[in-house]
Amino acid sequence: MNELAVPIEPIPAAAREHVPASRLALGYGLALAGAALYGFGGVLAKDAFAAGIVPSEMAQLRAIFSFAVLLVALALFGRRHLRVRRADLPLLALFGTLGIAAVNGTYYESISRLPLGVALAIQYTAPLVLLVIARLTGRGVSGRLWIAAAVALVGCYFVVGAYDASLRDLNAPGAVVAVIAMLTFAAYLLMAERILRRYSPWGLLLYGLGFATLAWSVYRLPTALPWDLALTNWPLVVGVVFIATLFPYVLTLGAVSLLPAARVGLTATFEPVVGALAGYVFLSEVLQLPQIAGGLLVIAAIALVQTARLRHGGV
Repeated sequence: MNELAVPIEPIPAAAREHVPASRLALGYGLALAGAALYGFGGVLAKDAFAAGIVPSEMAQLRAIFSFAVLLVALALFGRRHLRVRRADLPLLALFGTLGIAAVNGTYYESISRLPLGVALAIQYTAPLVLLVIARLTGRGVSGRLWIAAAVALVGCYFVVGAYDASLRDLNAPGAVVAVIAMLTFAAYLLMAERILRRYSPWGLLLYGLGFATLAWSVYRLPTALPWDLALTNWPLVVGVVFIATLFPYVLTLGAVSLLPAARVGLTATFEPVVGALAGYVFLSEVLQLPQIAGGLLVIAAIALVQTARLRHGGV
């Protein structure tokens, strides 16, 4: 095999009305798989934090190693994904800086300042923001999507345990960072939807990680990173690079090339469900009945999204 295959070919928005059901199912499948890996990756990130790697350092290491691995892989097996138009470089730079570096940095920072459940509950208001943006820009939004967004939001609230009174003592800076993380996540999906009309998920991820690495280098020189801790905990770093970064990013971007960003965002609410299950299995965390009920609500919301017909010009 001398060429990396893109999971799917990008489909122009105008043609999505006529996409076969099998390809739409593929889009939802990619989104679910990506969300599941992100959820499991949260367990790895917690372990890395416990090992002494601070959140912003983990986000920077994640970008550097992921970019290096993907660059070598594409140079050897997928050179066609390396080609981009010079005129698109500013947008790719914005995607890497805002859509990858800022998303990862603010998310890791928010979970270091706030209880994980509260941070995730704020993060997953992003799909509702995407629906509002779509409506304000004149795109049709099915009533089922509004209902699914509300159900998913309630489900996420319960599945992450945000109903616990002990989690309500928020600190203002942490809450602000969590809101920024949510907004940058929404921007990441919107920018990906636009860029993937021209480039493959592989190419977009490569340039996104490259510009994210440059952005982090401006913030902190790579020589200042805790390389000794990274080497000592190399299994965790490898896990974060592949399980929490490369694989889920490619899967999610592949989904965005088939489905509107709002639908991918709604499907991504599966992440905290997997995260809660992973915490139960690997970290001996307790799952309470309201969390289980919340997980079932999220799954019901994702199923409802898939019953909403995708129309030309809509989401």
